[in-house]
Amino acid sequence: MDQSVLVYAFNTSIIVGFIIPLLSLFAGWLGSVFGGSADIDVDIGKGAGGGLSALFPFNIMCLCLFLIVFGAMGRATLGLMTNPLFTVLLLAGCFVVAAFFYWALYKILIKRLKENDASAISLHDLRGMSGEVTLSIRGDSMGTISVRDSTGAAISFRAKVDPCLKDRMPPVIPKGEQVVITEVDAENKLCYISMYISRINENKANGR
Repeated sequence: MDQSVLVYAFNTSIIVGFIIPLLSLFAGWLGSVFGGSADIDVDIGKGAGGGLSALFPFNIMCLCLFLIVFGAMGRATLGLMTNPLFTVLLLAGCFVVAAFFYWALYKILIKRLKENDASAISLHDLRGMSGEVTLSIRGDSMGTISVRDSTGAAISFRAKVDPCLKDRMPPVIPKGEQVVITEVDAENKLCYISMYISRINENKANGR
């Protein structure tokens, strides 16, 4: 095989592996700006069907790592691909190494995060829970709150002031303020929050 074709394939693999996470971050940023929920992280299978899907459930971030490792290994071993046999063997080796990294990332990190997120807390369980503002909430703008799950782990959610209570809230709810979740928008993964009554009264007494 022409090595220029291999170089192109390996470079493309690396570039695509880096571009997809950047696109996911950009999509998430757009979602936060326009009040939607947008990202391109995909997790399919989770092993329910058994067989290969149980060992390698499809996850887009794991695929990105696979592409980066495969391309990098290919570039590193390109000089050894001097004949068709060596080329096939080395390509197979690159594939196996990249597949191992895919499997390791999913089993060690992604799967545990998914299980933590699913078992620890759900959006519908958030109503009435306390949280701490981690990114100031100004007027109608969105901020971020952190909620502790049953394991003590902090989970972040986008948050806005409850429209029904907006007139009672200060212009800015600062970072570090303790708040209560009054309602959730499950579709957009958004929490509506209020400060505690005691803090509202305290702010009024101080003329804020």
